[in-house]
Amino acid sequence: MPRAAVIAALWFASWPALAAPGAGHVDRSQLPAGCLTCHQGHGQSNSPMLRVPQQELCLTCHGGQGARQEAIRRGLLKPTANPADISRALLLPYQHPMDPLATSSRQGVTCTSCHAPHRGATVNPSGGKKLSPQNPRKFEFELCESCHGFQGALTQSLADISRYFDYPSQSFHPVHRPSSNRSPSLRPGLSGKEINCTDCHGSDAPQGPKGPHGSSTRFLLRAPYTTTDGQGESPEAYALCYRCHQREKVLSPQSPFPYHQKHVVDERASCATCHNGHGSPNNRALIRFGEETTLAGVAPAASGRLQFLSTGPGQGSCFLTCHGKNHDPLSYGPGNPPPPPGTLGHSPGKFSPPSPPGLGINPHLRPR
Repeated sequence: MPRAAVIAALWFASWPALAAPGAGHVDRSQLPAGCLTCHQGHGQSNSPMLRVPQQELCLTCHGGQGARQEAIRRGLLKPTANPADISRALLLPYQHPMDPLATSSRQGVTCTSCHAPHRGATVNPSGGKKLSPQNPRKFEFELCESCHGFQGALTQSLADISRYFDYPSQSFHPVHRPSSNRSPSLRPGLSGKEINCTDCHGSDAPQGPKGPHGSSTRFLLRAPYTTTDGQGESPEAYALCYRCHQREKVLSPQSPFPYHQKHVVDERASCATCHNGHGSPNNRALIRFGEETTLAGVAPAASGRLQFLSTGPGQGSCFLTCHGKNHDPLSYGPGNPPPPPGTLGHSPGKFSPPSPPGLGINPHLRPR
């Protein structure tokens, strides 16, 4: 029997199982045209043989109520089907970049770069690490890092964020594994737990589609996170941080770092000025000083040092210039008496003002 005939026989033998309800895009109870919903019978060899470019094709059903009604009229979609509306997310100011002309992920970032349309939706376990929607034998973070870096500690590339999430990084948000550093400000029940990329990145609309398709918040975040100095502290300005961290504990004088109130509220410094939201290869507590990703608003101390030295949880020294003051160093914690009110132990220094916000280029995207 010719090879093509063998493949066809195996495909049609498996069709009843694939066509069962819940089997994704091959579910005939939802897509009465079956394969022809997306594929044309003939086309370019070694291609998915799609009718139109992939993004346009996906929006045939996932393009909102108007697109859904048109798909029903054309016999591509059952009236009982209710596919998620992705088009709303693609109209938001910040979107996951895609190539609208690509017909497959070999040509550019497109829907199947993250999704496996022939497989049903990935069922995630309750809590813990999410599975990849493209390959449920892998985790979600592995899918994200297939573009945003995957070499971990083996690289110093700015495009590779995986190096932040694992040992020997000194501190990291627990994406690859639980962190040994337990923040005392965490909400009850979160200590020791792992998180996922989509816990922070995704639609900021409560009823929006799941996943990082688009957001009205910069960096595709699920909630506001002010990353420039001078904006002022509020539950809304740092809603992303306060999803997991208790605001009253962060700002409390009894916090392991007792000057959060002074810096974030009084001086209107951003959390991002001092902390890297992914992790820190060199410092505990996600402190970013001394790294190549230090933001505007922080400059070296008068001695030329830009460094954070930790001598243990809740104690350390900062060498830097910020909010108009020279820390050379400023030390805190046991054995370091608090400075007089309003001084924080500063001496006059040069202030580097924050740069204005802009879109720029995503520094974490690995070239394909």
